Amino acid sequence: MIAEPKIPAAGDALRAHRSRFELYHDGLVHAWSGIVVLLGVVLVPIFVVLDWYSVPREQFAKFAIARALITVLICFQWTVMRLTRASRWSIAHGYMFTLLVGGVIAWMTVQLGGFDSSYYAGLNLVIMANLLIPWRPFHALLNSMTTLAMYVLANVLHPQPFQMASLINNLYFMGGTTVIAIWTARAKFQLIEKEFQATTELQDANANLERSRAELKDARDALWGEMEVAKRIQTSLLPENRRVGAYDIAAKMMPAAEVGGDYYDIIQAGEDRNWVAIGDVSGHGVESGLVMMMTQTSIMSLVRENPRLSPAEVFHAVNDVLLENISRLRATRYMTLNVVRLAEAGLTIAGKHQDVLVWRCATRRVETITNEGCWIGVVDDTRGHVGDQVIRMADGDVALFFTDGATEAMNATGEMFAEDRLAAALAEVAEWPLVEALDALFARIAAFRAVQDDDVTMLLLRYTPNAVSIPRGRGRERAEAEEEAAPPAVVVSAITGRGT
Repeated sequence: MIAEPKIPAAGDALRAHRSRFELYHDGLVHAWSGIVVLLGVVLVPIFVVLDWYSVPREQFAKFAIARALITVLICFQWTVMRLTRASRWSIAHGYMFTLLVGGVIAWMTVQLGGFDSSYYAGLNLVIMANLLIPWRPFHALLNSMTTLAMYVLANVLHPQPFQMASLINNLYFMGGTTVIAIWTARAKFQLIEKEFQATTELQDANANLERSRAELKDARDALWGEMEVAKRIQTSLLPENRRVGAYDIAAKMMPAAEVGGDYYDIIQAGEDRNWVAIGDVSGHGVESGLVMMMTQTSIMSLVRENPRLSPAEVFHAVNDVLLENISRLRATRYMTLNVVRLAEAGLTIAGKHQDVLVWRCATRRVETITNEGCWIGVVDDTRGHVGDQVIRMADGDVALFFTDGATEAMNATGEMFAEDRLAAALAEVAEWPLVEALDALFARIAAFRAVQDDDVTMLLLRYTPNAVSIPRGRGRERAEAEEEAAPPAVVVSAITGRGT
């Protein structure tokens, strides 16, 4: 049998709160009682000056000895308080001070004429000590009545002739001081309770806030851990650089967030069925990464199971699948996408994405090739909007596919890297080994931009039907030899006819 968890009762919480308050209140009583005792250590001997002027000379020595004795006793009391901690018995120090100091003053009134003596005023000072000690009103009352009782009892046990008017006057003033002390103690105690309540609520709120912050930090760390795993899964699904058919291929993605929305893939679906794809999902983070992986899975399944599909037909099918899945996610994502089939005659491309930059080995110039169509996830049926487009490739030609993170990278002044700079950079490195050329392009963009706020993906294709790559050194020598004959960064459009 499983025992049910014990739920703390409201009474338990109240008792715990009261216990905390008692400890707090005991500390205040202990501290202020120490201050009262210390005041006694200072004032009791100082009042010997009053004795010098008020007391008959034959009694002065006796009064001085009494003050000295009481001063020693309260010094000892103060020392004891310094060496002990606050407890429920700390109130005893207030009573002890009253007995010592009030007792000696009551004795002095007896020596100076009983109820007719003006020394009763010192007892008012003892009663007023209740104004400093923050104890409960009951203790203020009891302590004050102890002072009055010592005064009356001392003069009753050692009677002296007195006038009734003097007794009534003295008791009236001490009684008034007692009433003031009791009501002041009551108000002070209530304020202490309210202050403790407010302080406790603030401390509890701060503790809850700290717990919430710790829980939030744990949740954030767990989320970051999960996103790091998602990032690793995503990057592990990206293909390695390779040679596919008549093409050497190198690609690289640098996500701006933990999980990026950029996508590329290199697919060998069978003999003479080689594909590449590149796209960009709107937004960043897990949702975009999820759409990216759905795209990758869809394209890979389609081109492997349906060898006769054209790039446009693959694009249509991917749109059908992703449109449904995106709606199930209740997300508002769309995606630019190029699906490219590699062939001896060239590249057959479908979809709407960034322009394709093609460096022509024969002319050593970069052409800008636009692609027309629509995005994934925007229209229900892309048929009639997207068709196949062929890019002819000659030996040594290099095609660069990229996402907008490359051209829209901004420097500190807000200027974009732009397609012109990317084309010029491609012209400079097109004859290098692909991996080195790709790294150089990324380095150019990184050196230009101030902050990376978007994913950057680039994919280079070099058509080499004879499988002979142009060495880096040869390319540089050739570029230097032909520098004056043909500027390397002239960009023209082979298909659209527009030039930049």
